[in-house]
Amino acid sequence: MGTRVLGRVVVTCALVGTVLSMTGCKKLLSGLKKKGADAGVGSTTTASTGQDLADEQLQEKLDDYIKCLNTLASPIHQSRQRYLATVPRTGPTGRELTVNVQRLPTGATATCSAGMTRAKVLPPSETTLEDAGSEFSLAATEIDQLITEMNPYFELRLFRDDKWAKGKTMHPRLMAGWERFSKADKGLHDALDGITKPLAQRVLGRIEREDGKKFRYGRKKVLITARELVEASDPIGEDDDVDPSLYTASYTALDKALDELVAYGSMNKAELTSPSNPAFPMAESNYNSFVREATDFKKAAKDYWRCLQDAPPKAKTPSGKIDLDKLGYCGGSPAWKVADKVVSEYNVFIRTSNAHQFP
Repeated sequence: MGTRVLGRVVVTCALVGTVLSMTGCKKLLSGLKKKGADAGVGSTTTASTGQDLADEQLQEKLDDYIKCLNTLASPIHQSRQRYLATVPRTGPTGRELTVNVQRLPTGATATCSAGMTRAKVLPPSETTLEDAGSEFSLAATEIDQLITEMNPYFELRLFRDDKWAKGKTMHPRLMAGWERFSKADKGLHDALDGITKPLAQRVLGRIEREDGKKFRYGRKKVLITARELVEASDPIGEDDDVDPSLYTASYTALDKALDELVAYGSMNKAELTSPSNPAFPMAESNYNSFVREATDFKKAAKDYWRCLQDAPPKAKTPSGKIDLDKLGYCGGSPAWKVADKVVSEYNVFIRTSNAHQFP
């Protein structure tokens, strides 16, 4: 498909795990957290095995990679989206009256580069991740330089003076820069995905080993399944059509995890109101906030599930996936808005989770 731009981005270097809707960036690390609140990966606090200690090292190494994604991926994708809103893919026609290219945060690419250098030497060695991070940083720096060079030309409308001569010359370079970054972005996502998903499962197993299937386990399970669901709702890469079977399975997993947490909570409220709870006296209120926002996210996901189930034949690809661009309307709303609601509700849920600890 390749034309839809929804967007997931982990904000504040894995501390918040926010998904920004309609920003042009698809982030599948939504909600990672180093040592504490998280959305699928995080540290625990009791006696550690060798694997536990290795995982804690690994989480520290991941932090800078996630910071780069947080800061750069969304604005870079958005810059391309805004540019192509007024300039054809084939290049300026010379009749364009205005062009808007979003600039990147000041100093962000330099900070990312420094972070990649720092993270590369941290244990453990992860060659694929390190190489992907380096390419991400280089690609981001290249497009940052191109945008910086072209910004006065567009902002001051200097193209009126040279009749778009520079704009036509620079167009292939801009498109090549964005294409390079898109590949680097996916490469870093793939590398991180291959690390963080097994890591999340190990952390879940560690919680069960140390604490049993109580509040901490239930919260983590909901966060992990929520991450899987939001990823299924908005795949990254060139093939970003939605797999309805994968989406259904992900939704079912979240539904089950949330039901199990609520069932445990209804039978064990004393754990939330006990002064021994680290989150006392806010644990019960925080738990209620978590469940409420998770339920809102699930509702948005269910609406999108119905949309996928009712997809017309024209929206179905030969592989059985759904092309959101061809989905049309769902329940009176454009399909992209229904899909975007999943992302925005997940965003709110993760912010609530990170700000309201209860286990």
